[in-house]
Amino acid sequence: MSAIAEATKFAEVPLTDAFTAFITAAGRLEHSHRELHEEVRQLRTQLEDRNRALAVSILEADQMRVALRAILDALPCGVAVFERSGQPVLLNPEAFSLLAMSSTEKPQLNDFPECIQQMISSVSLVSGQEDEIEFCLEAFGVARWLAVRYTGMGFAPNEKESQSSRTVLIIRDVTVQKQIEQERESSRHMLALAEVATVLAHEIRNPLGSLELIAGLLAKDLRLENQSREWIKHLQAGIRSLSATVNNVLLFHSSGSVRLVPVNLGKVVKDSIDFVRPLVEHAGITLRVADKLSQASILADAVALQQVVLNLACNAIRHTPAHGAITVTSDIEPGENHKVAAIYFSDTGSGIEQEDLARIFEAGFSTAKTPGLGLVICKRIVEQHHGKITVQSKTGKGTNFRLEFPIYE
Repeated sequence: MSAIAEATKFAEVPLTDAFTAFITAAGRLEHSHRELHEEVRQLRTQLEDRNRALAVSILEADQMRVALRAILDALPCGVAVFERSGQPVLLNPEAFSLLAMSSTEKPQLNDFPECIQQMISSVSLVSGQEDEIEFCLEAFGVARWLAVRYTGMGFAPNEKESQSSRTVLIIRDVTVQKQIEQERESSRHMLALAEVATVLAHEIRNPLGSLELIAGLLAKDLRLENQSREWIKHLQAGIRSLSATVNNVLLFHSSGSVRLVPVNLGKVVKDSIDFVRPLVEHAGITLRVADKLSQASILADAVALQQVVLNLACNAIRHTPAHGAITVTSDIEPGENHKVAAIYFSDTGSGIEQEDLARIFEAGFSTAKTPGLGLVICKRIVEQHHGKITVQSKTGKGTNFRLEFPIYE
């Protein structure tokens, strides 16, 4: 009996140790499970955080894409993107507008202007290549100058290669700049021409003065025959007509002001009429004068007023056929605040078209192949005398100019 009890005692010792080891192992396993569960929880939390961050990033990317597209559509310049093959993949509204292309259809390379097609075809495979061209595009009856700058956008498949995947075109409307450049160039030419014309006019005026003096002396020679007197009248008419053109050129390019002094307007008008009479008679036109100014005085430059009468006479002669009439009348009339001296210069010529009436005082405008300075100078001189010049005309019935000057008291 004692032997059996002792054997049982020895058998219980290993079983206890095994149970203890099992409990220890189970505790460790439970601890590992808890740690693993905590790690899974942390990973799940991190994954959720990253998913939320990714969702926010995707949303921001979408918002940025929408914003960039809105900015692209709102750009004042055109943007066009082409694949390496030449296929257009993106055009903003301004590009469609500048290139006069329909935005309702997907464009092809052949739809673009020929110069852009050549540009796309000539772009090399080097990333970052840039160049710019300018060309004139005519569409719907309107000519427009465009500046197109292209840039190659590249990527590097590996460290040893570099190639262009897409080409970006920036298209700008430079029509206004071109017009400004053309106007600036035209202004330079006009300025050079004005300087040359002024120099020539100065050089011509002195000999003209001598010729006028000699012709006047010859006209007073009582020994001349009638035919010789007619020749002198023709000479005087040519000299005074040329003198009018020369003086207009000098006055137009002169920035000086007239010197106003009290003058007898009636006498100035009479002397001016006598000066232009050979011109009128040479053209076979009747000259009628009715002066009622009496002793009216105005502040004026007599030489400048004579140029006004000369220009109006030359203008009337150009538009009045032979056997027509030019009538000059003058009188004192009531003005807005005081009396004024009024001079009417009328002709029976072809008249002025209604659409041309508003332009007759513009420099260079003429319907008779002349420099178009005469009436411009008339208006300038009259205004320098604090006066007014107006015109009335009917086609086929003649023209009437009215000059008004304040009376000097």
